[in-house]
Amino acid sequence: MRLSIPALFISTLLLSGGTQAAPNDPIGSAVTVVNYVTASLETDGEPRQLASGDDVRQQELIETDADSRSEIELNDRTKLALGPGSRLLLDKFVYDPDISGGAIVMNLVKGTFRFITGIAVKPAYVIRTPAASITVRGTIFDVYVENPNETLLLLIEGGVEVCTQSGKCLVHDEPGKLIRITADNVEKPAKWSQMNRKQDISFDGAFPFVVSPPYIDPNPIFTRDDIVLGGTEDNDDEYREPERPQKIKPPKIDHDDDYTPPRKMKLKKKIEYREYPRETHYYPKRKSRGREILKKGFKVGIGVGIGLGVGYGLAKVFKGKKY
Repeated sequence: MRLSIPALFISTLLLSGGTQAAPNDPIGSAVTVVNYVTASLETDGEPRQLASGDDVRQQELIETDADSRSEIELNDRTKLALGPGSRLLLDKFVYDPDISGGAIVMNLVKGTFRFITGIAVKPAYVIRTPAASITVRGTIFDVYVENPNETLLLLIEGGVEVCTQSGKCLVHDEPGKLIRITADNVEKPAKWSQMNRKQDISFDGAFPFVVSPPYIDPNPIFTRDDIVLGGTEDNDDEYREPERPQKIKPPKIDHDDDYTPPRKMKLKKKIEYREYPRETHYYPKRKSRGREILKKGFKVGIGVGIGLGVGYGLAKVFKGKKY
């Protein structure tokens, strides 16, 4: 029978004097507990509520409610953060500070997690999800397990090797990028905006420790925008049109609320006026008709007057009257 590398490592460690914790032996403690967090052994069946400072034990299942979270530190200084609605099984813990070895195996069953390696040798860490097996190379990474068929892994620092159930493996050593793992495929590292993922998965829900850093890792290396959008160095081969400066309109000053200045009208076309030479007309002088009538009347009146005077004088003479 062929053993895997983690199994061979554990076997070698046990033969060399490493101690494996029993199911009830403490292997770490709860650093912080927010709201309702429980721990239970399969043999006991009765969960116990965790509080800050309580021990955690090998083969315990740690569960957080939908509005809860917790942070755990193991004896080799491995640190774990569990987000809301998460389930973590502390499967195996083999560690001896007197020798340079160890074997730490844990199952991320469901939810959101942050993992930070301790002082044990790096090949000792094996992180399992329903869809993948993760071998740690000295690193910090976040994991989101939505369902048994899909796992999202965000690398913060270092590197990991991820293998699917079908045996396909990929080394992820690009911090700030994510990979999507299914039962038979591992996608290449990419920014969140470039990933092939379900549209109903929100970044803040899948990776809450990027948005709100945990107590065990308070100084974030990447911001949310670094992971979601990425920097310009990731898209050097893509042309980006430069942003045009926005025109800023000056604010309108209202001196009088009751007065609205008339709107200026602009002529669409300027009207041109041209001067043309005036035409001069010459007409012959006409005699005044009134003057002609007056002259004719004057002549007629003189003739009639003379005729009447002569006739009247002759009549007197003929009748023998004297003047």
